[in-house]
Amino acid sequence: MEHPTVITIARELGSGGSYIAQQVARRLGYAYMDREILQHAAKELGVEEVELKGRDERLQSFWDRLISVLALGCADGIYTPPPRWVSDEQLVETEQRLIRELTVRGPCVVLGRGAFYLLRGRPKVLNVFIHAPMNFRMQRVMSIYGAKDKREAADMIDRSDRERNQFVRFFAGLDRLNTRNYHLSIDTGMVDFTTAEDMIASMAAHIPKKGEWPWVSEPV
Repeated sequence: MEHPTVITIARELGSGGSYIAQQVARRLGYAYMDREILQHAAKELGVEEVELKGRDERLQSFWDRLISVLALGCADGIYTPPPRWVSDEQLVETEQRLIRELTVRGPCVVLGRGAFYLLRGRPKVLNVFIHAPMNFRMQRVMSIYGAKDKREAADMIDRSDRERNQFVRFFAGLDRLNTRNYHLSIDTGMVDFTTAEDMIASMAAHIPKKGEWPWVSEPV
């Protein structure tokens, strides 16, 4: 079976990774997979999309789980159909399967969700990590996400980093920041978004076949 080209993009909050991923997909005419995965997962799990939106690349804490369980009860003795509680394991397993299924349909860009790990060993996959210095990220979080000051922006960034790191370690047992997980790592504090897009598009067009590296014998 001929596998389509897949670009996975992991990113740090405030690095511009989501924007770059969308631009790359648009430029190459690839499908962009982010919300689509969530929509499919919600449908399969029998819950509303909004119930899963806040859990992307994030594990539920003890208090989150407790609140979910308590929500299954009814108030004031009036029966209401309980919402379905979806565990971390159910959500991760469903999204992983969907990523594997959806990425064989055609060329696509997959944002986050540990896709770099899920598609390991598959040919024609380019794994990219987008990161940036803290000051750059704080400025962007204030501008794009509405943080009122640098302290609030830093708190949002720290929480996002911690949750995404825990998420990848939970199902992959890997350090998300280890550059060996990726073929290309881009610092958007040094490389502007358009250049980053150019780099990714160029590499996607020249992914070698498995086990073939025509430049391996070039002289040093």
